[in-house]
Amino acid sequence: MDKSILIVDDDKRLRELLEDYLVEKKLNVFLSDDFSSAIDIFRYFTFDLVIVDRMMPTGDGIDLIEVIKKSNNIPIIMLTAMGESENRIKGLKLGADDYISKPFEPEELFLRIKNLLGLYENDQSKSNIIVFGNFNFNLNTLQLKNKTNDVYLTEGENKLLIKLIMKKNKIVLREELTESSFDENELRKVDVQITRLRHKIEENPKQPLFIKTIRGKGYKLICHEQ
Repeated sequence: MDKSILIVDDDKRLRELLEDYLVEKKLNVFLSDDFSSAIDIFRYFTFDLVIVDRMMPTGDGIDLIEVIKKSNNIPIIMLTAMGESENRIKGLKLGADDYISKPFEPEELFLRIKNLLGLYENDQSKSNIIVFGNFNFNLNTLQLKNKTNDVYLTEGENKLLIKLIMKKNKIVLREELTESSFDENELRKVDVQITRLRHKIEENPKQPLFIKTIRGKGYKLICHEQ
């Protein structure tokens, strides 16, 4: 792809995981573990996109976004924790182009990178549309539509649907859909969000055709690519 990306995050395990994944996707990946080193790297290299963690010991990711945007009009994806709505809004106002809440799947991040860098050969490519019934989910824009109308999803519902889509037609364990697989409250929260999703997608939510419950295991999204 000949695209260079800088990842700024103090979590060494996450940096290396994302590096391995994105390098496999043919992206050039540079890593930084703090605010000051990221600024130094910018003095010598040019990037096509930057991924910035919201909180770092040596500086606030939001401040880094502001510094970058003052001299570089490049796309920035902000990494945030679930529930950081106030800081997320502040980051977007300062120039962040997108955000993704931790924890997340690397493939979801890659979809957002592709969208911001315009790496789709054809935004209407059929292979990028996931269909279930009268609904379709666009992997370019990460949006759900009912025929021609956008369907509003909360952040939690959107993340949940993306996880189901990433393993379409396969069982996704309840634990895979939670923020913490050992927290019973998180498991119940997933069940509630599934119910809400069904009300937005299913004609009869009590007898779902698309989001199936696999008893004792989890859920499965029944769909096909166009």
